[in-house]
Amino acid sequence: MGFSALKFKTVLVTSFKGGVGKSTVTANISMMLAHLNYRVLALDCDFNMRCLDLIMGYENSVVYDICDILAGRISAERAILNDSRNKNLFFCAAPYNFKETIDASHFAATLSDIAGIFNLDYIIIDTPGDALSMLPLIAKISNRALIVATHQPASVRAAERTSVTLDELGITDRRLIINRFDASAVKKGTRPGIIDIIDRTYIQLIGVIPYDTALSELQERGALIDELDKTDIWTAFYNTATRLIGRSVPLFHDFKNTYKSVVLK
Repeated sequence: MGFSALKFKTVLVTSFKGGVGKSTVTANISMMLAHLNYRVLALDCDFNMRCLDLIMGYENSVVYDICDILAGRISAERAILNDSRNKNLFFCAAPYNFKETIDASHFAATLSDIAGIFNLDYIIIDTPGDALSMLPLIAKISNRALIVATHQPASVRAAERTSVTLDELGITDRRLIINRFDASAVKKGTRPGIIDIIDRTYIQLIGVIPYDTALSELQERGALIDELDKTDIWTAFYNTATRLIGRSVPLFHDFKNTYKSVVLK
């Protein structure tokens, strides 16, 4: 059976540019999908520089990682953590130091086994800052890619290049997330607007995450978006997760602040 035919869905969160918030998006999209009653595994594939455990609050809980499962050193039931904040959310760490080669077929089969054990609906995969090093492996087991970009020109260019490479690797279902969107900077003309970023990247938009210092404060203590219930940034992740599962939601639906003036810039 081809990977695209499996019952669970794999979503690759990526960009060739580091520092755009891939791990933040992975963690909070995973939490929001769990909130929507989907069973979700947030999988850290940032080998050697893992940080998803910090963002999700698992720094002192991780004992094993995905490579322990792949090598057969430990069972998935022991290596994968069930989040105490939501029974539908699971986490698997990346290794700190990894120099071996992973067989793509074995990786796919292992993820399929994990999905069966935990009855998963989604596996959300976080990638490293040098995502190109992992993409040939991960792309083979991914149904969809979320490409993360910010206002920065280098980030926008990286998003475009990431999309081209993913297309070459066979991932045709690619969507853009604009992270840390600063509407005030767009109004001042110091940052490109939404349409401008879409035009530069040639990627269909799935979500816009507004800039909010509260999210950075959450990350510093390993907390997630569920603590900012019904704020605009919570709503942004909720809307994006809702679109990810196939529902149609207007871009700034239920936002408290008005962003209409910057949509067409």
